[in-house]
Amino acid sequence: MRTLDETLPGDGAESRGIGRRHLLGLVTATLAAGIIPEAWLAEAAYGATPRWNRPFDKWVPVTSSYGMRTDPITGVSRMHNGTDYSYSGILGYPIRAIAAGTVTSVSYSAGGLGHNATITHADGWRSVYGHMREAPRVGTGVQVAAGQHIGNVGSTGRSTGPHLHLEIFQPNGQRVDPESVLTGAPYAGAPGTPPEIVTKDGLMYLIWSTGGTGYLVTPNRVIGLRSMAHYNLFKRIINSNQAAAQPEVFNALEIDQINAYLNGTVPA
Repeated sequence: MRTLDETLPGDGAESRGIGRRHLLGLVTATLAAGIIPEAWLAEAAYGATPRWNRPFDKWVPVTSSYGMRTDPITGVSRMHNGTDYSYSGILGYPIRAIAAGTVTSVSYSAGGLGHNATITHADGWRSVYGHMREAPRVGTGVQVAAGQHIGNVGSTGRSTGPHLHLEIFQPNGQRVDPESVLTGAPYAGAPGTPPEIVTKDGLMYLIWSTGGTGYLVTPNRVIGLRSMAHYNLFKRIINSNQAAAQPEVFNALEIDQINAYLNGTVPA
């Protein structure tokens, strides 16, 4: 696993000391030359962070935090690898994906997380949802949007009552405290405020590779564009230095498409 200051593979960067933190400057230069190695795009995506939302569409209190605790079944002190969310009457309440991604595991563990699902996000983060009432609503390989209903709160597996057990893993496989990531995030499905569209003055770049793949590169993430039409839509923003939500420049459908991309989903 490389660190932020290590060089990129296959780009001759070793002698120049080019690290990921210099990536966007390199993108600028290579765009000017009309060349952009695909490996650099992958490297930019590797370090990005998903757009998070909370796992419910309303406030649900934390009933057991991440960290050391007294095990409610054995009474022995042990590590709690996630965060539990619950309240009286929560059984069957919809659980929402905390970011867009692909379902990479759906399983059942009688002595562990019961009915559970794992979502892998485009940049390598993973989220795990445990103790669902029944099998998840989504199967392995399914792409889900941020805030999508993926299952219902239950008490299957090693559980003392209905709750959601949520775990979050960094791209390097290390667990993190979910609340350290989700504090301040909007409720699932909340419209929120999309990030400001940054323009051609050094902060947002479009690439259409010779292989027919489009990318929007922003300061902290790379967004794959589904079609040439969407590529041209963002190109209009950059070339005109306009923000997205301006009806005099973009129609309602175009604004919805732009915001869908920036909120982590891919429009039709």
